[in-house]
Amino acid sequence: MWDIFPHNLDVPQEHRMTHSLPVDDLRERALSQMRSPYEMKIICIDITNKCDLACSNCTRLLENQDMHWEMTLENFRLAVRSLADYPGIVAIIGGNPVMHRNFTEICEIFVEELPRKEQRGLWTNNVFKHSELAKEVFGIFNLNPHGVERGIKSLADLKDLGWYHEGHSSHSPLLTAGKDLFDEEDMWERIAHCDVNQDWSASIVQNNGQLRAYFCEVAASFDLARGTDHGIEPVPGWWRRSVSDFKDQVAHFCPGCGVPARLEGSMDFEKVDTYTSSNADLALKSLKKNRKIIELTSDQISKGIDHKVTQYSKNLRGIVDTKPTLMDRIRSMFGY
Repeated sequence: MWDIFPHNLDVPQEHRMTHSLPVDDLRERALSQMRSPYEMKIICIDITNKCDLACSNCTRLLENQDMHWEMTLENFRLAVRSLADYPGIVAIIGGNPVMHRNFTEICEIFVEELPRKEQRGLWTNNVFKHSELAKEVFGIFNLNPHGVERGIKSLADLKDLGWYHEGHSSHSPLLTAGKDLFDEEDMWERIAHCDVNQDWSASIVQNNGQLRAYFCEVAASFDLARGTDHGIEPVPGWWRRSVSDFKDQVAHFCPGCGVPARLEGSMDFEKVDTYTSSNADLALKSLKKNRKIIELTSDQISKGIDHKVTQYSKNLRGIVDTKPTLMDRIRSMFGY
């Protein structure tokens, strides 16, 4: 384990920011080291925030959103079309995407608009009655039942077709804002090497009925949780844009996010949300849903994690690892 303070941050020396710079320069330097959507192997389309679980520190901030929503079929078609010629995986996710009331129709549109099965991904914890449909439609799976028996049974016929996460997951907090914990220089250094930006995805969501695109799937979650709109219109080819074109999103969301801090989190089943003062408004929503909340201040933090935030399961940390990783499979499929 390593503590969270700057002298122990696991960032290559050549990437460390060692000089005092104006905030704008720190932000620009961070942007120069971040991935753009076109560099990502996966882009997600969030089709609903409905979920049959309520995990601690959920990356979708599902328990911090005010109401349930589902992407319209028309918007889903437009979202997929906006990713025309994108060479990677287009993954539908939620919540639990299978809980979309029109999941069958979603699948039909997906096949129509994205003919290559190996590009169509399903990220879920439980497919309910749709196992056969899922096998027919999707070419890649990211399956995490979070140790829940009903999900494990549901995914039994799919677990060998994709990446499957054994047991429970440990989720680092999202609501521990870097701006509450670090000075500007340290904060932007951490943002430059954010695990979500380096390993995960840009995303498209439906926000108040409108399609919106984000450089980061977690950034989209913060907008949905607060009822704000800092997304861009996902016009065809939006994914080709450089991350510098998303600098306003980066400036708005990243300082308020906990991912770059790499803090020790909670197990999924504990239903705990850990936060700092800047995100107290979202933590209050958790409290109103009878979840446990833990407030942290910079002088209370003693340790972080010795792995990436994105390595949330035993499989991803190599504790249980009998198959190639999801990214290994994608690289093999697309020759990356």
